[in-house]
Amino acid sequence: MGRRHKERRVEQLPSITYFKPQGVPMRAIEEISLTIEEMEAVRLADYLQLDQSTAADSMEVSSPTFNRILASARNKIAKALWQGTALRIEGGNFRIDHRCQHGQRRFACRSCLHNWSHPFGTGQRGKDLNCPCCQSPDISRID
Repeated sequence: MGRRHKERRVEQLPSITYFKPQGVPMRAIEEISLTIEEMEAVRLADYLQLDQSTAADSMEVSSPTFNRILASARNKIAKALWQGTALRIEGGNFRIDHRCQHGQRRFACRSCLHNWSHPFGTGQRGKDLNCPCCQSPDISRID
């Protein structure tokens, strides 16, 4: 019998948890389940474009474990897109790190490489921010 999997650290739950092909009725569609930690791995690697070791540190797992989680997620997403199945994001073995939900968010500008902090709770979404140095909208979150 193998040992229990360590809980993966997740910064936030996804706001959308279900995707399906347009024009296909729910009763006629198959589902693929994507775990919360798989979605977090995709967010860190593909959306925030963090390197593997930084993303692994963020989830508090080893680099090989992160790579396995990410590979599994990408396989499921590709299968859903290719076969036209729905994706349901649910379950897994994770814990939400509440420290990330208070205080400051960190951002980096991809144009001028400037880093800065922005407080939570201002009502301003990160994707609506511009770099305070060069005003470029090409920024990423680096928490």
